[in-house]
Amino acid sequence: MSVAAVTPLTPLAAHAQRSAPSALPGGSQLPLRTTGLEHIGAVVPDVAAAGKFYARLFNPELHKEKAPPLRYYATLNPGYIALGSRANAPRAFFDHFCALVEDYDAAAMTQELAAAGLPTGRFGIIPDPDGIGLQLLGVPGGLAKTTEPAGRIVADAPLVRPAGLEEVLLYVSDLERSLAFYRRFFGPEAGHESQHAWFKIRRTRLRLQAAPQGEPPRIDRIRVRVAPLQFDAVSRELSQLGAAIAASEDGVLHLRDPVGLGIELRPI
Repeated sequence: MSVAAVTPLTPLAAHAQRSAPSALPGGSQLPLRTTGLEHIGAVVPDVAAAGKFYARLFNPELHKEKAPPLRYYATLNPGYIALGSRANAPRAFFDHFCALVEDYDAAAMTQELAAAGLPTGRFGIIPDPDGIGLQLLGVPGGLAKTTEPAGRIVADAPLVRPAGLEEVLLYVSDLERSLAFYRRFFGPEAGHESQHAWFKIRRTRLRLQAAPQGEPPRIDRIRVRVAPLQFDAVSRELSQLGAAIAASEDGVLHLRDPVGLGIELRPI
């Protein structure tokens, strides 16, 4: 499935208030004056079921859109995972990730991207060379005004206490082409090896990896900081909830949720 054709889980109008006039009139919006990666959007076949999984994992009290269709938001303190569905999308995938920007001017950004021959995107989301969505929002970010508390949707306490996104990992079809794109937004990469490279974005990272043979380009997984956890106990509970647990390495718990989304938990 091409990610370029998808629309974001949060309506564009909901975030209109997050774009402010640039503090530098006539100045470049690029590279971004960013405070880091804030949230991730996911398309899932069953929003209610996904909501219960992430409520049990991170926070039993979710938020949701006020108007149908059902969209859940699992907060990560700060940031969140947005969970929505889409017609003709039977398989789960991450559809975009978001960076917060200081003095963000959406109109100026559109003009600058167009002048550079780059795609300007739709609904505030800019497609990279593989169609992976990069969303830009003005600080302070957070949940849109179209959302409301959904209440406690599971009875049990959360398995971990999240402390925000740490990393988003992309599989890309052409590493050098993707690096050239993301350098426009985030400046030079912090590290570069033959098959992968990464950008340090304040307290977060964007990691690009050449897609393994036979694998499509995509947002493959995200890493979330969490309070110290008991790996064995949390792994058992997650397995009972339908997650697939990979062997933990480097002190990080690697898993695929019940619909295949990649999640990593790193204790802090």
